[in-house]
Amino acid sequence: MTSSSQIWVRTSFFHIEQGEDELTNPGRYGRAFSHWLAEQLKTRGEEVQEVLPEDWGWCVMLARKPYMLWVGCGNRNGVTDEWGAFVTAEPSLLQKLFSRTDSESTVNRIHKTLNEIMQHVPEFEKVWIEE
Repeated sequence: MTSSSQIWVRTSFFHIEQGEDELTNPGRYGRAFSHWLAEQLKTRGEEVQEVLPEDWGWCVMLARKPYMLWVGCGNRNGVTDEWGAFVTAEPSLLQKLFSRTDSESTVNRIHKTLNEIMQHVPEFEKVWIEE
């Protein structure tokens, strides 16, 4: 698995929908953020397959082949004005065993795009990267 560092933004622009964390885990939000991010990725030429709730937050699925490529998004624990995103590529077990899949360049490209997008989040106060 290849993953990028997390990019965070502080903003009060994204609102929490009532019952949203019933789809994830208590206190895990990001539905509005993930859908906004998916639209921003599309406008920059990325293919977005769907946005899915996960127990840890929200997943913007970009591709399932040649490997799973997705952006994880959500709020910082206990905070509703800090939103983070990271890119992950997951080759299948067979790909890991029998072939070399160069996902690093794709993850780096999407990470760079995410960094650009985060600079344009409405009402943002701060953008930063955490390793």
